Amino acid sequence: MAQAEPLVRTPVELPRPARASDAVVRHIKEMVLRGELRSGQRLPSEKELARQFGLSRVTIRDALRVLESEGFVRIRVGAGGGVFVSVPGPRHVTESLANLLRVNRASLRALAEARLLLEPEVAALAAQRARPRDLEAMRAAVEEARVGRQRGDPYFIPHSVGFHTALAEASGNPVLVAALASFRALFHEVLARLLPDDAMAARAVEDHQAILDAVRARDPERARSLMREHLVYFAERVERLSRRRRVTSPW
Repeated sequence: MAQAEPLVRTPVELPRPARASDAVVRHIKEMVLRGELRSGQRLPSEKELARQFGLSRVTIRDALRVLESEGFVRIRVGAGGGVFVSVPGPRHVTESLANLLRVNRASLRALAEARLLLEPEVAALAAQRARPRDLEAMRAAVEEARVGRQRGDPYFIPHSVGFHTALAEASGNPVLVAALASFRALFHEVLARLLPDDAMAARAVEDHQAILDAVRARDPERARSLMREHLVYFAERVERLSRRRRVTSPW
């Protein structure tokens, strides 16, 4: 078997007092982002990486765990196992941003404000760019929520996530998709503590249908206006119920 190309040709400068594993993480990330390491490519063994970087296997192991958590590598065990290069997808970006917001204890009001600035514009873009499959995904989410409510299920969050995700994807802007998913994830963590709430469930179905109709009609101004009204209603109701029930954010 041919010798794998070394990841390190010259010693890596380790900034102090940064941990050595951080330098390994940064080095491998940069190689992935520059295209020097391709998705699916197998990295050298832990022992070989330790030799190349001049570090202990424990340090290399720590670095690989960080890279795996951020979506830059996949670690497989057993026959045919090893460490394989991966390219972070939208889920990893979303989780990273959501975790950053948790660490910084983003307030419910700040999350609502961020959504209010971005999501009406996303709805307007969707009205201009939505493809048939986007419209179908939104329609299915609205219908599932409606059927669930008829069955007496007021826990509408999965359907709401499905609708807003499909709407964001219809905008054709992956940056907005990832950012809004992060904001919604945290907002819904608080919202989940306030359910069941039939009034919110009914309003979600009604609003989503109206927004879908505007998107389908290719009416960006109406889609923008309806989304703004929708977000204002939910932000105000969630904040009011949170105070009344003394529900705090879970982070």
